[in-house]
Amino acid sequence: MPKSGALIAVLFVDIVGSTRLYREVGNERAEALVAAALDRAADSAARHQGKRVKSIGDAAMCSFPDAAHAARAATEMQQQARHPPVEADPVLLELRIGFAFGEAVERDGDYFGDVVNIAARLSDLAKAGQILTTEETAGALPDKLRKSARLFDHTPVKGVSEPVTVSQLVWDSRGQTEVLSADHVVGALKLDLQYGDKNVVLTPLKLPFVLGRQPDCGLVVEAPFASRHHLRIEYRRGKFVLVDESTNGTYVAHQGESDETLSYVRNEPFALVGSGRFWLGARPEEGGEAVRYVTE
Repeated sequence: MPKSGALIAVLFVDIVGSTRLYREVGNERAEALVAAALDRAADSAARHQGKRVKSIGDAAMCSFPDAAHAARAATEMQQQARHPPVEADPVLLELRIGFAFGEAVERDGDYFGDVVNIAARLSDLAKAGQILTTEETAGALPDKLRKSARLFDHTPVKGVSEPVTVSQLVWDSRGQTEVLSADHVVGALKLDLQYGDKNVVLTPLKLPFVLGRQPDCGLVVEAPFASRHHLRIEYRRGKFVLVDESTNGTYVAHQGESDETLSYVRNEPFALVGSGRFWLGARPEEGGEAVRYVTE
């Protein structure tokens, strides 16, 4: 019988570039390399009160009693991948790791539920050498670990009603330099939209957010050339991003240090930085009221 209500941390560790590895070194050696790397990851999990639940091809799923043990195991896994034991094969295999803490259903030694889906999605989203978790999980970590977390992205997860805000757990100085630099330049956590007498304040947890002519849009813009669902606002790696999905495009005037720069965006993303204005479907001189924006 399934056991419900278990609070656990679920971690997925995935070998990066395994398809290329099989092609370059052959099936037998590649299989041995992948198996050894996953065994080392499982050993790291065991040293931090975790266990390997199962292996899935070139990935493994592990469980832990709490997020702190998962975070420490993930850090050890990445450190060991970069500096493997001397007896290991000299071919280096990079890892991407995602973990989350929450309630799961246990059945026959396996786990199911939103926390599993989220951890798997984070592993897919991570790049080589990265450790990703949810903002909520990062916030529950002990102080030292929590200070190593940086806001990273905002992503939908299949089966989960609300988009997930993602944090990166910085485990080495190179990653810290990259993430801190990005946060310093952008790092916006609030977007203020003003259209006529309508004002909307958006945060990462309120996204995605749709603008257009249809009454079901989050902000209805009554512009003659606007599409029904003209554009949406997303949050990507510390930035609010306008994603145009319209027929006629969007004109964005970004306020620089001395003047405005007008850009035309159509069926593509555009980062909203600082302050500015945008028009749905028409150039500024063609009339129509602009949507004003300010990021903070």
